[in-house]
Amino acid sequence: MMEENNLAAAKKQELAFSLLEVIGSIWRWKKGLIIFVIAAMVLTAVVSLMIPNYYKAQVTIMPANEEKDLFGSQTKNNGLYGDEDAVDRSIIFANSSPLVAFMVDSFKLAERYDIDASTPKGEYKVAKRFRKLYQVKKNEFSGIEISLEDQDAAKAAEMLRAVLAKLEAIHKQATGPSKRQLLGTYEQALKDKREELRRISDSLYVLRARYKIYDVKRQGELLASALVKTQAKLAEGEAKLQAFKSVGRKDSVAVISAQIAGYREQLKQLNEESDTIQSAINLKAYNEGRERILAYENEVENLTDDIGEIRSEFAKFKAQAASQASSIIVLEEVEIPKIKSYPRRSLFVLGAGVLALIIGVMAVLVLELNRKIDWKEVLDA
Repeated sequence: MMEENNLAAAKKQELAFSLLEVIGSIWRWKKGLIIFVIAAMVLTAVVSLMIPNYYKAQVTIMPANEEKDLFGSQTKNNGLYGDEDAVDRSIIFANSSPLVAFMVDSFKLAERYDIDASTPKGEYKVAKRFRKLYQVKKNEFSGIEISLEDQDAAKAAEMLRAVLAKLEAIHKQATGPSKRQLLGTYEQALKDKREELRRISDSLYVLRARYKIYDVKRQGELLASALVKTQAKLAEGEAKLQAFKSVGRKDSVAVISAQIAGYREQLKQLNEESDTIQSAINLKAYNEGRERILAYENEVENLTDDIGEIRSEFAKFKAQAASQASSIIVLEEVEIPKIKSYPRRSLFVLGAGVLALIIGVMAVLVLELNRKIDWKEVLDA
């Protein structure tokens, strides 16, 4: 048993490679390896020369802040650029099917890419080819980078400008209906508030006519003043009446008695409900109508403020909706690319050389290992 184990270990050792043996094997095959690597690099260079050059036109944009308050409200985003939601929305628009379809039709990309688009599968291939050459991404500064590649540098720039124009149109088309809906909402809100104000104002007019209260504060002051003065005059008159009676001055008693009767009638007019003209300063009517009239006056004031605020917001939003400002801001203008972006032939050749070297070394090691194996013995076993 031990002898068998020793034989197996010896065979494994024979099949094993040391580092020196590996280096030696590679050195013995160095000429063949060099020829193989050079051949692979030359073949890759020839093939890469057959690949057409592509030029990449690039642009960086930001969505404009369409919710900006033109009149400087502190509660809204008044920056030049839109927020993260606006950036994400612009990226969705830039990758949308309508934009791709527009580019395919406008630039006859089926012919340009030499694809038969007469079938649904062909249309799909054209769109797929365009999307491979067209890239949209958000950079680290929340800007949107759009790039488009084509074999013609000038055509790549022209197509990218068309993308920006279509993207602007899609923005307008997407936000237009919502803006019109909001305008209608503002108009309806104004109509409802004005109708409510008219109804409350009519009710207030009726209450004022009923209680003869036209200025709550002023009439309250007048009533209080009149009541105090009349009561004071009445008290003074009664005191004089007693004094004149005690001294027997009948003429003065008659005059004072008439005055006291007048004062009492004034107090009656002030304190009791009456349909005469004096009811305009009637305390009982004033107390009954005061709170109701104040409540309606507050409603009128609040409704007036609401209408003013709605009209102001409506005017601002209407100005924004009618604005012809662009929905996207181009940070870097589209320029005709001067240097090709693809293929990078030097990388292809270097990559092919490294790959060929790895494959060659592995082949050499396999051949060397094959020499160590006694296939006759393996087959007989």
